[in-house]
Amino acid sequence: MTDEKREHKAPEHDENSGEETRAKGISRRDLLIGAGMGISGLAVAGGAHFMNNLPDFAIEGVIDRALSGDPNAKFYEDDALHVITTGTGAPLPDPARVGPQTVVVAGDQVLVFDTGPGSTRKLALTGLGIGSVNALFLTHYHSDHISDLGEFMLQHWTGTGATEPLKIYGPPGVEQVVAGFLAAYQLDRVYRIDHHGADVMPPSGFGGVAYEFDLGSDLMSSDVVYEAGDVQVIAFNVDHPPVVPAVGFRVSYKDRSVMITGDTIYSDSLIHHAMGADLMVSDALNHKMSQMVSEAGADMENNLTAVAEDIQESHIRPEEAAFVAKEAGVNKLLITHVLPPVPDILVNPFLRDARAVFDGEVRMANDGTMAKLPVNSDKITISELLV
Repeated sequence: MTDEKREHKAPEHDENSGEETRAKGISRRDLLIGAGMGISGLAVAGGAHFMNNLPDFAIEGVIDRALSGDPNAKFYEDDALHVITTGTGAPLPDPARVGPQTVVVAGDQVLVFDTGPGSTRKLALTGLGIGSVNALFLTHYHSDHISDLGEFMLQHWTGTGATEPLKIYGPPGVEQVVAGFLAAYQLDRVYRIDHHGADVMPPSGFGGVAYEFDLGSDLMSSDVVYEAGDVQVIAFNVDHPPVVPAVGFRVSYKDRSVMITGDTIYSDSLIHHAMGADLMVSDALNHKMSQMVSEAGADMENNLTAVAEDIQESHIRPEEAAFVAKEAGVNKLLITHVLPPVPDILVNPFLRDARAVFDGEVRMANDGTMAKLPVNSDKITISELLV
């Protein structure tokens, strides 16, 4: 009986034990996995519900953090010349670039060069306060370099309740341009003073005041047009057919300097006025690519073909800008006012010929590219504020 019982029960016990163990193991594992998935699902669902129904305290926290200070303020703490390309595009549409603008921050001075379409908002996104701008400089009066002037003057006034209008420097024609934008914004001026009151919107701070400088017709001509402490701005003539006048600028702060070409074709004036500068910010048009655009647009019912061909007469090639940088002993070259617009995959082909000419760094600037040039140093650090 004992053996029979043992023989009978052992297999039964083994079989049942195994099945029972497997059943219990699967159940336990499934329970754990199911519980985990359930908790995760609840977390995701709960998170989605929370995000879609944020309570006021969470909304307030997000807003407080967004407005708690300039996230890029640390970049300007060191004593340095800072150059930021806040607009690197041109008239042809480019989803990644707004109209031309370069900003220089040096000591207590914030200086802005040109106000292309969209550049005012792009400048604000860098964290620099438009109300803190000391002066605006215009290179010439093509629409893609001045179209944001009205908005820029408005933001300069309304952002901090400025009590003095913006100082605007440019070659002959600047008074006409500024007067036109002031006339266009007169009604808006009245609305804002009536709405917010003179304490918030001081009438005296509205708009801008034009400061004209005339360099004459000599392409090699230049002059100091602005000085404040250790900051000096020199304007010089450039050749940008058929636009006359057209100028570039050289900004110096202590022992560092940057040359900004504006729109130009190659000329000896560029080498002369870039001589010994640390950094050169140059417009550039890749003629090969522009010709490809012209040919590709031949069957389109618009002016693309004609425009893409005509603009080749008015803009410096990347390799010519590189030659200027090389001959002037510039350390680094930033390409802006990019023509034609190119996707990232074509940046290196766009710059290929320039890099073959210039041993220093040639870089295509983005909206928000910043070059930091510390004083008493040869160092130039490049960073991206908006990427």
